[in-house]
Amino acid sequence: MRTTTLEIRGLQTNVQEWGEEGAPKLFMLHGWMDCGATFSYMMPSIAACFHVIAPDLRGFGDTDHAPGGYWFPDYFADLEVLLNHYQPHGKLDLLGHSMGGNIAMLYAGIRPDRVGRLLSLEALGLPPSEPADSVQKYRKWLTEILSDGESRVYPNANLLKHSIYKGNPQLPDHIIEDLAELWGKPVGDDGAMMLKGDHRHRYTNPVRYSFEDTQQIWREASAKTGLVMGLNSMMYQRFHAAGRVEHVKEIFNIQPQHYYEIENCGHMLHLEHPQRTAEIILDFYS
Repeated sequence: MRTTTLEIRGLQTNVQEWGEEGAPKLFMLHGWMDCGATFSYMMPSIAACFHVIAPDLRGFGDTDHAPGGYWFPDYFADLEVLLNHYQPHGKLDLLGHSMGGNIAMLYAGIRPDRVGRLLSLEALGLPPSEPADSVQKYRKWLTEILSDGESRVYPNANLLKHSIYKGNPQLPDHIIEDLAELWGKPVGDDGAMMLKGDHRHRYTNPVRYSFEDTQQIWREASAKTGLVMGLNSMMYQRFHAAGRVEHVKEIFNIQPQHYYEIENCGHMLHLEHPQRTAEIILDFYS
């Protein structure tokens, strides 16, 4: 892995790269509170075939925090600047996990002329929100944005690792150790740690999510599209029961051979089963 820094819309943006620069490019977008470097577990096989480019999205990893807070459309503008820097012309290959998958799926509909192949890892949009939620969402956001609390500080690295383990008990110890370094940073000189991801990402979004709008954008996408789900993930189980998985497959015209399920796997596909996930990626983009 090698890293570089680009200025994207006023933010110093950290970008990870693997593979030869002359190889076909594959852009990868990480999930919420994650960072681009965690794709590295899949790279021994993928980097032999692709020039992989994986940014830390704004406010995550080693990319600058956004002083004005976070609005989802900013990710599309950031992505477009990144893509134009590395591959300004023609259709490209795009992959996203979780939040990164939702960014990629929407971008493929917004810019159908740019995305030729799209692979979504555990991303199916969000659950629909109700009008009755509107007032409470604004009230909660207003309280959070004006109080503007600080990120949690962990007195030592072991407590940070324990927190990561509680959220990801299925991961082996060596990956928990790595994540503490990738997701955390020292605070002061006494061994205290805090997460790199901006705590303001946790604030309530006051704007209701419109699944109707999302579907309309998705229908504009023309990319060859694949979907990968972990059968033990809460997202798969909830959305499968609600019919969302089949609905997404229909909208994107996902062919049977391009829908993949990974057994005994939760939401963090690239960390829980990196080799199997890499095999799927190579199969889809072959």
